[in-house]
Amino acid sequence: MSTTAKNPEQKILPEPLTWIDIDLKALVHNWNQLNKLAASNMSHNAGIMPVIKADAYGHGMIPVAQALSDNGCKFFGVSNVHEGIALRDAGFKQKILLFESTLPQDAAAIIEHQLIPTVCNLDLAHKLDDIAKSRNEEIPIHIKVDTGMGRLGIAEGDVVSFVKDVQSQYKNIKLDGIYTHFPVADTDRDFTFAQMRRFRDLVFTLENQFITFTYVHAGNSMGLGDYKSELFNLARPGLMLYGLYPSVELKMRIHLKPVMSVKSKIIFVKAIKKGQGVSYGHTFKAKEDMTIAVLPIGYSNGYLRALSNKSFVLIHGVRCPLIGRVTMDQTIIDISALALSAKVPHVGEEVVLIGHQKDQMISCDDVAHWAGTISYEIVCSLGSRLPRIFSN
Repeated sequence: MSTTAKNPEQKILPEPLTWIDIDLKALVHNWNQLNKLAASNMSHNAGIMPVIKADAYGHGMIPVAQALSDNGCKFFGVSNVHEGIALRDAGFKQKILLFESTLPQDAAAIIEHQLIPTVCNLDLAHKLDDIAKSRNEEIPIHIKVDTGMGRLGIAEGDVVSFVKDVQSQYKNIKLDGIYTHFPVADTDRDFTFAQMRRFRDLVFTLENQFITFTYVHAGNSMGLGDYKSELFNLARPGLMLYGLYPSVELKMRIHLKPVMSVKSKIIFVKAIKKGQGVSYGHTFKAKEDMTIAVLPIGYSNGYLRALSNKSFVLIHGVRCPLIGRVTMDQTIIDISALALSAKVPHVGEEVVLIGHQKDQMISCDDVAHWAGTISYEIVCSLGSRLPRIFSN
């Protein structure tokens, strides 16, 4: 009998007990749908700048960027310099816009890695210009205008003078783009339309003074999906790229596919008696004899403690309730209904926390509703902690 020698350096690693499936085909489907939406809702030369910050909302920035790059994406939106450098280090040549208004000390890294900064103050503009001049280069920037978000951005009344100062004082800076952000596009249409009108007026005022921009943008997912404008020629969807809707109404206008599914395996099954408490604080006590299953996922994995006694999972295509408090590493599920049938769940069996199983589905929006939060937090929390498995 022959034997095969083992490499002493080769580690045997177990399969994860809880993981995330990322469907890149669904991502590409959404990308194509968003491009069609942009073509109908914006100017004739509209483009898409997918937002892949926060590790692509927990979906994995590098694999997501690769799938989009393979399908014609020419522009990425990220939060900060570190995310931009990660994309450059991975070999991506696309334009990369940094949404955060960075510190002057980051100017050298921005220019070195050919990133496009958002500029909201003259200190950063001055530093960028100095370094670009020393390298005999021109650095493109985008100007952010605060039309109502109350966060980053130049106040509307200061925009014209600010832009004129940048143009006149800093000859190695190119005014490549100007943009704003919609804080209530999903809840207050009148406010959002007023933002659009004021922003348009600012852009036209600058154009009348012979100051133009290659890119004019404002549309996040909701802005792209629900507001038409010939002014904008670039959209920056994030949420919808991943198959999630910022409003229920948009489900009638665009067909998206969820990209993320979250799954786990049962690690323990046992019976408990009537009156027995479950998990910390005994916030759940059995009203009758029950059968429970334990899953190896908790708030350390991004499955929020706020889901305690509220959420459901799918086992054998049946919704089973979560009982007791979500703990750091484990969650307890009531499987009594299944235990009474011929489909008794067993250790090692797959459980779906977000996604499809048979003809049933638990959506990210369902989980967000149970937790009293938004889908953004759910995917970012889960995606930052669990291993991901990508499928094409």
